[in-house]
Amino acid sequence: MKRRRRLASLLLFFLRRLVLRRRMPLIASFKVTHHCNLACAPCPFHRLPPSRKGHMDRDTARKALTTLRGTGVPIVVFEGGEPLLWRDGDYTIRELMDYARGLFPVVAVTTNGTQPLDVPADRLWVSIDGLKETHDRLRSASFDTVWSHIVSCGRPFMVHFTVNRINRRDIGPLLERLREVRGFGGMTVQFFYPYGGGEEDLTLSSFERGAVVEEVAALKARGFPILNSQGRLRAMVENTWKCRDDILVNVDPDGTVTEGCYARRRGRIDCRACGFTPVAEASAAVALHPGSLRAGWSIFLAHR
Repeated sequence: MKRRRRLASLLLFFLRRLVLRRRMPLIASFKVTHHCNLACAPCPFHRLPPSRKGHMDRDTARKALTTLRGTGVPIVVFEGGEPLLWRDGDYTIRELMDYARGLFPVVAVTTNGTQPLDVPADRLWVSIDGLKETHDRLRSASFDTVWSHIVSCGRPFMVHFTVNRINRRDIGPLLERLREVRGFGGMTVQFFYPYGGGEEDLTLSSFERGAVVEEVAALKARGFPILNSQGRLRAMVENTWKCRDDILVNVDPDGTVTEGCYARRRGRIDCRACGFTPVAEASAAVALHPGSLRAGWSIFLAHR
């Protein structure tokens, strides 16, 4: 029943946007906090000065969610920092997710996996950036904790892999190991994006991006559950895709709601270096690109 309601809501979104020509975002990035228990090499947010590290209170979060509902956005993704650390007094992220599920067809969360994963999100992403040695180098020696949580979580989950110069050869080996984990529903990959905070050495060259796409294509051909469409990955390498940034709306921990590019208010904007594959997929989906529609179905609607 929930799946049918979700499908009906997303079909209504496309009707309003494409037929009625209403300007409506498809995905909301909802950063409830900049606070985190890790200091990951690719992440710009732990480098923020204390004065800029925001953390929402419950009233601000609810007000921002109500504002988002007014935009018509159907998908809200809780992010951080580490969103599962969020709390305001006795209220935890679980209460906030329950509230959001009453407002939106799809509520998702992206977590570093260091906290228990028993959250009431419709879709759960765990960020894993390689096998143990690589992941520990990039993400504060957290692999063992993360792995214990995905093995014991008892619910469907996806893995989000941000490809950079250090971990680009770990995609296949990690998928080999993940396929043995109950509940693993697939991997989404994106390219590392340099925010301008001193992490530029992780950036892939155009040649390296191309090599990653060829490897991903080969892995998909072998039946590994990589959920990105091959066409959008290639388009990002070739810079031939059209970014429809009106499909995005972003909420920062101070409660500010911003339409457009994910990097706005969060770092420098360099379109040619963009690695945000969800934006490329969503931009193509609202143009009814078959590959991106299939990717969206696999990620947000397929039974899990």
